[in-house]
Amino acid sequence: MMQHDDRQKVSLLMVEAQHGDARAQRLLALRYRRGRGVEQNDELAAEWMKKAAMQGLSLAERDLGTFYLHGIGVVRDLQQALQLYRSAAQQGDPIAKKCIKEMAQIKPAK
Repeated sequence: MMQHDDRQKVSLLMVEAQHGDARAQRLLALRYRRGRGVEQNDELAAEWMKKAAMQGLSLAERDLGTFYLHGIGVVRDLQQALQLYRSAAQQGDPIAKKCIKEMAQIKPAK
């Protein structure tokens, strides 16, 4: 029963996401990331997260920053991660602010 409910929720989210709803796009991305109601797919998760982040949704910017930080569905890019965290932090996201501080501790590869 739970799987059916998850698939039904994904169907509803998909409609909203395809119509440009940034929150639905982010939630759909998280479902692809975790494999809830859909087959797990990091590339699709990143695509949907990018769509939400491009609309300025701070949570999506922060999440996409994490995708770039760890190379989840995208090529790892610390500069892109930092830029996304900064954008989310400017909107008041406290977790993004913490992520920026943590990134400052990362030593560049030699």
